[in-house]
Amino acid sequence: MIFAIPVLVGFGIAAGPVLAVQPLWLKRFAGWLLLAILVMIADRALATSEPLIRMIGICCVLLGGMKGLVYAEWAGSQRLSMPRYVLFALFWFGMDPGSFQTRRRNLSWKGDVAIGLLLILLGTVGAWCVWWMQWRQVFLMFLPMSLGFHFGALRVLKGALRAAGFPVRTLFPNVLKTDGISDFWSRRWNVGYSQMMQRILGKPVQKVLGDNAGVMAVFLASGLLHELAITLPVRAGFGLPALYFALHGGLTSLEKKLGRSIGKFPALLAVILPLGLLFPPAFQREVIAKCLDVFEMVRDGLP
Repeated sequence: MIFAIPVLVGFGIAAGPVLAVQPLWLKRFAGWLLLAILVMIADRALATSEPLIRMIGICCVLLGGMKGLVYAEWAGSQRLSMPRYVLFALFWFGMDPGSFQTRRRNLSWKGDVAIGLLLILLGTVGAWCVWWMQWRQVFLMFLPMSLGFHFGALRVLKGALRAAGFPVRTLFPNVLKTDGISDFWSRRWNVGYSQMMQRILGKPVQKVLGDNAGVMAVFLASGLLHELAITLPVRAGFGLPALYFALHGGLTSLEKKLGRSIGKFPALLAVILPLGLLFPPAFQREVIAKCLDVFEMVRDGLP
């Protein structure tokens, strides 16, 4: 049933323009409901697949559904042409449809491609070292993969789209420049995702219940989405990713209450030390470690 995944992704993406013309309350309700239904169907369709395949399939469906949801929220009097909407939905990991509205000339892009390729190389070499040394500590496994994909491959993709005239921005700016938890999650890590969550959930809740409620709503929803992407595929560790994001929501609220950030190193430690909550042992074993096994396949395939 793995072939059902592209169909479900297509449904999520196609829903965007349809929801865009609906009343605000309806597009939000129907968008989230559709996302939940698509994920449930994807989980059933992949029930007999390996956890790594389930994770990839469910994440693809989540991404497609969120693309439709955020486009519907963004589109008012503005719209994207169908080719540009497809480009945004299928060929960009960010959540900024406005970047595909107007093409520009002479955008810088070569530096992004060069940096991205270098980071892909460093991430690949680092992942090989982790595999060869048989390290299984979660941070050591995750770091080179993140370096190669989040900071490398997505940077190359950014450069390619900017070369085509679309002013997309870096999704994962230099995390070492962070000065606190709020800065890390809003400006350093997956910027497109944080902007999306603020647009479709944070601001609506903030208008009704206040700033702190808006902040916690974003973090709790992020926890739920990561439960779907992490614990659901491995059928274990339920509640741990939600606890991780609830912790960071509390720290962000604390920063706002104090009126200052907690600083770079405390923020990075707060991100790194509880990674075992975000990535429970079953996910580390069945997904992250399995990704490293690609080097074993390459080795076995050599003459």
